[in-house]
Amino acid sequence: MIPARNEETRLPECLRRLREQTLQGFDVIVVDSASTDATGVVARSFGARVLRVDQPGVGLARQTGFEATGRSLIVSTDADALPSPDWLERLVTPLRDPATVCAFGTIRLVKRGILVSIGHGLFRAFQSVNLALRRPICCGPNFVVRAKAFHDVGGFAAGDAFPNDAEDVRLALKLRSVGRVVYLPRLAMDVSARSLTGKRAFTYLAHNTRVYFRVCWFRKQLAVSR
Repeated sequence: MIPARNEETRLPECLRRLREQTLQGFDVIVVDSASTDATGVVARSFGARVLRVDQPGVGLARQTGFEATGRSLIVSTDADALPSPDWLERLVTPLRDPATVCAFGTIRLVKRGILVSIGHGLFRAFQSVNLALRRPICCGPNFVVRAKAFHDVGGFAAGDAFPNDAEDVRLALKLRSVGRVVYLPRLAMDVSARSLTGKRAFTYLAHNTRVYFRVCWFRKQLAVSR
């Protein structure tokens, strides 16, 4: 399932790579989240099932897509993600264990360089530490969940609405109550570095640091879509 808002440029490469997965026999759902470009047209040209929501918000978009699938396993990624050929096969392997309800990997910026490599290593370690603290830092572009467990915990809902921040982490926190959540530190998903260019990097990091403490430690509500 892929939420997408104005992603006509980046979406095609993601969909091309999904066609090349070593594990086949899956459906692709793209949720067109109030796009004003040709996102929906592009998705259909690749054979994806397209759902349109007229209210923007990643939590609402993911919920819409997850509810629409009839599969027992639901996989999440993003329009700017670049999955490796064996990504899906490796991601779903832990769910051979019936006690496991969710598995997730890490993310890696497409931008290269020593600082980026160090940052990726630190983030991967940060995810490992948080999993040990029972606060899984699940990544939206790189996780799978059992459909039954997803519905049992109320999906991405926070009260009667859907978060626009950390919807993936919130879900993982809830899933701990119904089964095992597995972290795959060596399964990295390449994603765009567009949020970490220039001054935007400081804004992005400050915002997500704030979100981390509010969601994982203080459990406060964030901005939501209704």
